[in-house]
Amino acid sequence: MELRVLDEIIRVLSSSGIFYSYDCDLTRSLQAKGGLAAGNENALLASVADRDYWFNWHLQRLLLDSGASEWALPLVQGCAQIAQYQIAQSDSLQVCVLSRRNCRRIGTRYERRGVDADGYAANFVETEQIMVLEASDLPLHYASFVQTRGSMPFFWKQPASGLHPAPIVTGEIADNAVACARHLNHEIERLGRQTLVNLVEHKDREAIVGSTYASLVGHCVSDEMIDARMVRYVPWDFHHETRGMRYDNLQQLVDQLRREIADMGYFWYSDGQMLTIQQGAFRINCMDCLDRTNVVQSALARYVINEQLVRMGVHAAPEQGLAAYPGLESTLNHVWANNGDYISRQYAGTSAMKGDFTRTGRRNFSGMVNDATYSLTRLWINTFRDYFSQSVLDFIMGNHKAGAVFRTLVELRSHEPSHIQQLTRVREAAIRTSVAIAVNDDERVQLACVVQSPVALDTLKTSSAADSVLILTDAAVYVCSYCDQKEKVTEFIRVGLAALVGIQYGAYITDTRTPQGLDPARNHGIVLRFSSYSAQSQSEATNGEQLHFVACKLVAEAQVVMQNTGEEAAAPELARVERLEIQAPDLLTECLCSAVLSLKLTTGDTSSQFIADAPIISAAAAKQEKTLLDKMANRLHSALWI
Repeated sequence: MELRVLDEIIRVLSSSGIFYSYDCDLTRSLQAKGGLAAGNENALLASVADRDYWFNWHLQRLLLDSGASEWALPLVQGCAQIAQYQIAQSDSLQVCVLSRRNCRRIGTRYERRGVDADGYAANFVETEQIMVLEASDLPLHYASFVQTRGSMPFFWKQPASGLHPAPIVTGEIADNAVACARHLNHEIERLGRQTLVNLVEHKDREAIVGSTYASLVGHCVSDEMIDARMVRYVPWDFHHETRGMRYDNLQQLVDQLRREIADMGYFWYSDGQMLTIQQGAFRINCMDCLDRTNVVQSALARYVINEQLVRMGVHAAPEQGLAAYPGLESTLNHVWANNGDYISRQYAGTSAMKGDFTRTGRRNFSGMVNDATYSLTRLWINTFRDYFSQSVLDFIMGNHKAGAVFRTLVELRSHEPSHIQQLTRVREAAIRTSVAIAVNDDERVQLACVVQSPVALDTLKTSSAADSVLILTDAAVYVCSYCDQKEKVTEFIRVGLAALVGIQYGAYITDTRTPQGLDPARNHGIVLRFSSYSAQSQSEATNGEQLHFVACKLVAEAQVVMQNTGEEAAAPELARVERLEIQAPDLLTECLCSAVLSLKLTTGDTSSQFIADAPIISAAAAKQEKTLLDKMANRLHSALWI
């Protein structure tokens, strides 16, 4: 399994679309660097690179933290395409399309949609078209035009099921508005006025998120969460407007946006001076921000480079546009088509659709056949590979630890980077609810933590990975089954301290499919043995000497430990105990056993063998106890580790 993870890391790092430069900061645009960064020739790249677009920042943290920044080399994932064109015998220009993927919410197609709570959007890419004009009688001229693309900035998801799964908007309106405003304000601060071009369909499944986007922008403006003067929303149903392969209708959108292009301008630098700056940017999106988005961005870029040539006074026939330069439009088309392919392979696993139009300016039948093939390939990749690729990407970015990558192979799904924070909040609520429901009013909570337990007598094997809560009071131990979806305690077992006859703690192996699952330090639990009990009740039976036990396995990640810090037992003031939360499960079980023993001593004599350190389920026993169904499930998982 470790080799499978290593292979995927190597695949990501060796794939096309990762670029670097020893002396040029690729993470920032020409304008952000102030032209050619005349004052920063001697600055270390690590000191000026933009963290948002520094792909290997986490991998190089050891160098940065140890003061060896001069050895750090920022990588950028995206696209870098350069083409040269001869205008006249002594005049030439170079065109570079440089795309930078934002690393804050980096991911694959259906695994990352929308934004996170900090306003970072999925598949957010800043694309800069740079033109360098070299004329015999002029100094070098540099012109730059920046556009962005990114998932619609609110909370939504799209399950990878079928060719056209319906999107689902998640979260409350207020939360979505805050996230949307946070994202747009960040882009306004970076690039200026935002023109939001939304290319999704105005009906059917795409309208679910398209209409939400429109209403959220209006909500943010009306509530003054964003400056109304700094944003314009432009809906344009790409598929409807270009139906029947009428891609020439794209010119209608360009004409509609001419005023915006004129107002935002572009960056122009020559002979050590900034002649103009870009004041604003187009933020373009479709569902995936790939195929339709790249077509529109390339159309706008071609219009802008024509304007730049006119402004520089070298355009042979301004009224003819780029047609005045034989081969120039074709050169630009190929550069932009390659850009679309790079971004698409990184997000969806295939080259971009509609690439025939971007390359040739015409839509044809063979291009439509290619698009159908890409659709089926994307379906296969999104269903069987992306969940693991996403987890590895999160590991490279520092969002997940190695254990999360192995867990992905077992669960066949990835988790959001904020999964741990969300899980911690859910578990804290589970403890508070369990204490309020199960614990007697006259008992004081000494310690409470999250476990996995069958919540049944004389049973070791847990039937599911659902959370339970272990509560230790000054009179009893409670094991509560909690349903986070219903936010309630479904059942609980109460064991009075007086009835306890022994505690066993040790390795508790329940999953043999991953190295983490076989690690005794991470898989530890306790078994409470007692002579009488009362389940789902606050009373204790005192007759009968039959021994029973209840088992609990401590969770290894996102553990929450709480205790009552208030004066009153009846009104507990529960607080987190962080010094215990950071302990490994084996150390935390020892703390629990010590706490139980201390309380047990106050109730009377205890046996010298009250606490036993012995495996509950060893790794060897766990492997032997696998049923035929378990073995078949393991084979299925192995088959899907593609």
